[in-house]
Amino acid sequence: MVTYIKQPITPPTASTHPYSKPGGKNMSANTQPLIATIYNPQNQSKEALIAGFIARKQKFERIFRDIRDAPMIKPEQHYLIQGIRGMGKTTLLLRIAYEIDNTPELRQRLIPIIFNEEEYGIGTLSDVWERTAQYLGETDATFADLYEAITKQYGEDDYEQIAFQTLINSLQQKGKKLLLLIDNIGDVLKKLDDQEGKRLREILLTTPELRLIGATSVVIEQVHDYTKPFYEFFKIIHLNGLSREEATELFLNLGETYHTDAVRELIERQPGRIEAIRRLTGGVIRTMVLLFEILVENDSGSVFRDLNVLLDRVTPLYKHRLDDLPAQQQKIVAALAQSWDAASAKEIAQVVRLESKVVSAQLKQLINNGLVEKIETNTKNHLYRLEERFFNIWYLMRFGRRTDQRVLWLIRFFETMFDGDNEWMQERIDGHLKAMEIGKIDPEAALYLTTAFAGLLKDEEIEDLLKRKTVVLLTQLDRKDLLKDISSKYGDVDDLIKNKEYDRAISLLEGFNKRSTRVILDIISCYISLNNFSKAKEALVELFISHKFDYREYLKPGTANVDSSKITKIKILVPLLIFRGISLILIVPNPKYLSENTLDIDTAKVIFPSKNFNSDLLSEVLLRYFVAIDNNRKEFCLQISNNIVDQIENSESFSIKALLSKKIIQMWNNIFMGDNLIPLNESTLTTFSPKDDNGVDVTTIFLYFLLAKKQYHTAYNYFQQEEWQLKDRFKPLYYATLYFLKDEYPTEYLRMGPELKETVDDVLAEVAQMAIDYA
Repeated sequence: MVTYIKQPITPPTASTHPYSKPGGKNMSANTQPLIATIYNPQNQSKEALIAGFIARKQKFERIFRDIRDAPMIKPEQHYLIQGIRGMGKTTLLLRIAYEIDNTPELRQRLIPIIFNEEEYGIGTLSDVWERTAQYLGETDATFADLYEAITKQYGEDDYEQIAFQTLINSLQQKGKKLLLLIDNIGDVLKKLDDQEGKRLREILLTTPELRLIGATSVVIEQVHDYTKPFYEFFKIIHLNGLSREEATELFLNLGETYHTDAVRELIERQPGRIEAIRRLTGGVIRTMVLLFEILVENDSGSVFRDLNVLLDRVTPLYKHRLDDLPAQQQKIVAALAQSWDAASAKEIAQVVRLESKVVSAQLKQLINNGLVEKIETNTKNHLYRLEERFFNIWYLMRFGRRTDQRVLWLIRFFETMFDGDNEWMQERIDGHLKAMEIGKIDPEAALYLTTAFAGLLKDEEIEDLLKRKTVVLLTQLDRKDLLKDISSKYGDVDDLIKNKEYDRAISLLEGFNKRSTRVILDIISCYISLNNFSKAKEALVELFISHKFDYREYLKPGTANVDSSKITKIKILVPLLIFRGISLILIVPNPKYLSENTLDIDTAKVIFPSKNFNSDLLSEVLLRYFVAIDNNRKEFCLQISNNIVDQIENSESFSIKALLSKKIIQMWNNIFMGDNLIPLNESTLTTFSPKDDNGVDVTTIFLYFLLAKKQYHTAYNYFQQEEWQLKDRFKPLYYATLYFLKDEYPTEYLRMGPELKETVDDVLAEVAQMAIDYA
């Protein structure tokens, strides 16, 4: 189904809704939830369906234009609309019929006849003509006696031919043509014997009074088997899943109909939630519309919760699908669902404990029924996976092992990938530029925003535009004291660092009016290069304090009763706590709750007893330079990284992070490692915080950078370490690695699910950009 929006639904009449089937219930928008019509679009009024028809417009316009421009003087081309369940086939057929009804010059000569989705009463070709006459009489009163005229001749030897000719004669007498819109046409064709199939083909090829548009959710044997009458007979229109842009348009239009801004705000604030489910559902419109109701009812929370609600709603459909399968096919579907990635017939046979030839035969039936997709390889061992990925997800979530985290990890990966949406960022930059143009912004806020945007962007043109506009604003507001913070300050500092004149560089940096993170970071690095870790630690204290951590967020429950009205001084609690894998200073408000091992912030005599502080300090400095793509500092970073030993102490996470940081810096300088691998089994403990509040996984950076530096085999060797579970934790990165090695591992690359295709493409694009940025 497609886009069914809640609209006032009026009772069907001959002029407004001639295609409603008996028994259909029409309810008002206030009493009929959207989900009520998602499986039965015939229950909507014509007006409601047209208003809610958002997706598939191009397909509709293409088909309708052909119908409108064809006079049907001679036999016309017949169509077959093909797509899995939920792609909008039935709605597209209804939309075509309604547009014909709304076009007077076309309605005068062409009558659309919509068959029911399930036509259990059709078993022979004569049944087709009887049903056509019945629907025609219900649609056009001038044909009210046609059905009786046909059926009264039942019993004649050539009854089918008589029925057909009676139908055609009646159409010719009234100067009318018929457009037969048959959903699930494969079920009808399957019931016809070979002789009837050949006759129907001959009729459609020679009869200008009839035109057929069928729809199917399964591959029809009669269309793809060259021995069958309808082989290559239809012009096939494929309905694929919605693209990212189409999904966004769908939700925005639905939000407008519901008169709610929640959807637009959600798309702007958290585009990753919608994109994650779009990819996992394969862009199936039915489930996307179900997702819309979730967003309306619950506009907060993780995509995982959204997914659970959505899975509950599709359970009746999917459970019915499984229950209808024979026992052996159920076992095969279960095995493929648990595998998630594509598997060979031999691998499936081992799991289900059936002979390979039995599995192959059952797979063929599952493919014909549209449940399983075959992936051709360059060998005889083809691969198979479930066609509808959301059905696969539903199975895993409902029947998978409790320890199976693959879907959860995948969703988290999607959320991470799309957390920083470029379109959202561009809108904010445009708004900032406009605010500066009209002068409705605080000068310091303008400076901070310009600095922030410039730090996030990799577009030199936009960065230059932001700085020029900021200079104009600050000049107009007579805040020339802030202008020096916009100009380039680092020319002299760069020269001093290159010449290893670290004392002079520190003196110059200390004289800057604005002690930015970059300034403090350079000061720390210069002290490290002078082997003065004590001064480096003091500078790091300033760096952390300038980030303005909220102490209340980090207080333990035991100190939650601190009376903020008695705050006298800011104190530093030592030893340092470990937060997100970096050494973090905890700021607390009241001395009486602290141990004796504390000092005033203004004393400059701060003790750091933590044994891993130096490693954390070095990692923090190196990674901050790296993520800033500060290529002027890469040689400096290489020098600093020599302080990190090439040995991991008891697999401690701080040692792993430090060594990863060193290897990243070495690759940045085109120095590549040997065969020894760094243990990557503690991903949650190898993060650092370049933006104060959003931890960055060092392992992710490391794996990305291996690909950017074309260290494909090294990356592949990491993924082959089963105990680290990297294939599952970083599945898109794994398939990106296989993309570069697909000539060596062609079958492995083909196992990738289609829902990963766009994400892997994004990874490859990011890798390509990294290769440019860190050349």
